[in-house]
Amino acid sequence: MNPKVSIIVPVYKVEKYLHKCVDSILSQTLKDFELILINDGSPDRCGEICDEYANLDSRVKVIKKANGGLSSARNAGLDVALGDYVGFVDSDDWIEKDMYELLYNLCVQNDCEIASCSSTIHYDHKTVVNGGHPLIIHNTKEAMKAMLEGNLYDEVVWTKLFKKSLLEGIRFTLGIIYEDTDFTYKVIHNSKRVGCIGVSKYHYIKRENSTMDLAVKNIKTDGVFIYEDMYKFIDKNYKELSDLVALKLANTAMTVMNLMSLHSDFSKYKLDYFKVVKILNRYFYKIIKLKQYPITVKITIIAAKVHPILYMRLINFTEKRKLI
Repeated sequence: MNPKVSIIVPVYKVEKYLHKCVDSILSQTLKDFELILINDGSPDRCGEICDEYANLDSRVKVIKKANGGLSSARNAGLDVALGDYVGFVDSDDWIEKDMYELLYNLCVQNDCEIASCSSTIHYDHKTVVNGGHPLIIHNTKEAMKAMLEGNLYDEVVWTKLFKKSLLEGIRFTLGIIYEDTDFTYKVIHNSKRVGCIGVSKYHYIKRENSTMDLAVKNIKTDGVFIYEDMYKFIDKNYKELSDLVALKLANTAMTVMNLMSLHSDFSKYKLDYFKVVKILNRYFYKIIKLKQYPITVKITIIAAKVHPILYMRLINFTEKRKLI
């Protein structure tokens, strides 16, 4: 008989955190699960630790593969998962002991295909507890709107439990960041009912040099392209929600453009800069009407439309004024 839940944990260079993560999963009050640890070519002792757990608990399965990144590891887990539902935990995080019992029961008792809880974010110098809302059940359109607004739940997969049948034909895109963003809206589109409850059950560690931190430092453009793909999809299937994605697309594009504009070696990013500006300008007439933007932001958007270098000079001028 298949387990109720498959829990997929990619493992790479997390020797310091792995025990706490796995122990929190093995102590779940929901006992009927399989834990799939994917050793993604980790060069430290992570592989040995995974094998030790597999020898101690028959629910633990270990997959060993060459390093391919987070998406590749999660996909490897999905390919062998046997559970009726699937959850994802990052190997440097940990979960409350009743997280999967809560999410599984939420799905079964409310006929939901996706269940979501809230999280606690641990920064170096502060802790932020999210949530606080009661159980809410959404249909597909309501769930898509809630995900895009991000007030109840957002694009991340690690606070959610997915019915496995929803994931047929859907996998994480390789070689990108924002892989959760690229994944979650497609799964919600396949669902009929999504349940969310604002109790914090997932503990997320905001580490220096995490994937997202490195994305900012290295100025990655993946998010811009992903949000453009999302915009096209939402505009086609949920047109009344397209403004929400246009806002995300514009915010992401301008964040990247600002980082590039202020970089000491702009020439390193010049080609990518012009690609991002081209995408922003492609949706100019949609974005310029967004009520969320004050006139100061709209002036910079108009500057990018007039000429990409004008935008860059305006951003640099504004930054210099802050220093005066």
